[in-house]
Amino acid sequence: MMSQISAALAKRRAVGVLGRMYSTQIGAAATPLPSALQQKWEAAHAKNPAFAVERDLPAPKNHKREIGLFLVFATITWGAGSVIAFNYQRMTSTPVTAALFTARHNDEVHEVLGPQLNFTSAFPWISGDISHLKGFVEVEFDVVGDKGVPGRLVLKSRRTGKQNGEWKTTEFYITMADGRKIDCGE
Repeated sequence: MMSQISAALAKRRAVGVLGRMYSTQIGAAATPLPSALQQKWEAAHAKNPAFAVERDLPAPKNHKREIGLFLVFATITWGAGSVIAFNYQRMTSTPVTAALFTARHNDEVHEVLGPQLNFTSAFPWISGDISHLKGFVEVEFDVVGDKGVPGRLVLKSRRTGKQNGEWKTTEFYITMADGRKIDCGE
């Protein structure tokens, strides 16, 4: 009987030691492990657990240069997009398309430039301003006809009176490379 009691106590001690060795309770009073067993466990687990790598943390990166380059690139892209959008708006506006249509049907323009008058490129630069609200149109753009002769169309017009006033064209002509002007007005 005594041997059974001592075997049960030895078993309880062994379970208790293993339980304390792997104990995860915070603040639990643990009996120190035997020194050889403690050294073996620390060598296997405490110095380099499976979930940790012992190395120094990298220094934090400084992203000032990348942020600065992004801001410069974004500003340039936004500015270029705005310029292109405003030029496209002028190119497709009623005064510009009407001026090009009227110049295409002018007999003197047919003789000098050819019957198919158009912009010099797919995306021409339209210089000047168009303000329907303020009542003025002042635009200039390059044109070319079938004969390959380039010219510069100039249109200047003002609105007389208030919002529903009549528009008066003050200048409407095509300037040739040699300085000659072709009047496109009525």
